[in-house]
Amino acid sequence: MSVDDRAALRVMLDLSRSLLAAASGAEVEATLTRQSVTLLGTRSAAFLRYLPGADVLRVTAEAGAYAGDLGLTLTRGQGASWRAALAEDPLLHLRRDETPPWIVRAPGVPPTHSLFAPLRSSSGRLLGVLTVGREDPPFSPRDEELLVTFANAGTVTLQRTYETARAAATREGALLALGLALEARDYETQGHTGRTVALSMRLGRALGLDESAQDHLRQGAYLHDIGKLSVPDDILLKPGPLTPEERRQMQRHVLTGEALVRRIPTMPPEVLEVVRSHHERWDGAGYPDGLAGEAIPALARVFSVIDVFDALTHQRPYRAPLSVPGALALIRAEAGRQFDPRVVGAFLTLFAQGTGSGAGPEAVRGQGCL
Repeated sequence: MSVDDRAALRVMLDLSRSLLAAASGAEVEATLTRQSVTLLGTRSAAFLRYLPGADVLRVTAEAGAYAGDLGLTLTRGQGASWRAALAEDPLLHLRRDETPPWIVRAPGVPPTHSLFAPLRSSSGRLLGVLTVGREDPPFSPRDEELLVTFANAGTVTLQRTYETARAAATREGALLALGLALEARDYETQGHTGRTVALSMRLGRALGLDESAQDHLRQGAYLHDIGKLSVPDDILLKPGPLTPEERRQMQRHVLTGEALVRRIPTMPPEVLEVVRSHHERWDGAGYPDGLAGEAIPALARVFSVIDVFDALTHQRPYRAPLSVPGALALIRAEAGRQFDPRVVGAFLTLFAQGTGSGAGPEAVRGQGCL
């Protein structure tokens, strides 16, 4: 094996290790651009994702000099990236002194040697375009081969992340359907599943939960009341107080729910804990196990605040809803009795702080040739 071959092999091993660690399409795109700059010694790199709904290429990742094109969108046929995407060749190579009329070049950025490698699935579906540029030296045939190989490796990894995302979306839909099955029996609880899922995501971020814990919390929110499917309507929908026996039957829904969810393949134990333990109390007076304090599973402690807040602020057969300030005051008063004080503190911040969603500053277009 020649020195060049060994160097190319090392480059591909480095790229492969980085791509294997990518868990989403955005991470794959960021890895491709970052590693293109590092491993190919380019001045800049950008990834333009194909958005089939709008039929455009959009810059979603970039690295190196002249960065500032994130969000830049090219309509079909615009620029060298589209020229590469629409061609049958695996690569488009533009030399620094070439200025075709269809080039999109940022003002003030010096001309560069540029390579454009489209990423296409095995069925020919366009995923995006990886482009790199540098002023000197010119790109060699070996550079061209490496970028095409980068694009091929990125295509395989992107397809894996897309399949994983599709599987997760299918699972999410199934979990939502299970949660909505209960709501179909009771008009007053309609929307409870969606609202608690959304609040779970916000509170999980406020508490600094990692991605895995947030996923488990969200799944638990979908499934937390599934055991109520076994509760008779005359108890579930009763407008007045429950008798002691009716209350015991209602409380058994968490055990029934845990048993049902346990039958779902690969269901994480943390999700089962949310379903079983979200009615436990910090002071030990909850059910089904009378757990207290930190003996209550962490995600169940988190979800219990969300569940109670949503129940308090929406109509129930046995009472009218409270206002949001009224419900928050009650939850604040129950910190250290019904609820984990730390969770209550984080929950209250969700309503004390704005969550602004304004767009960032205007992009300074700087990548160069796109």
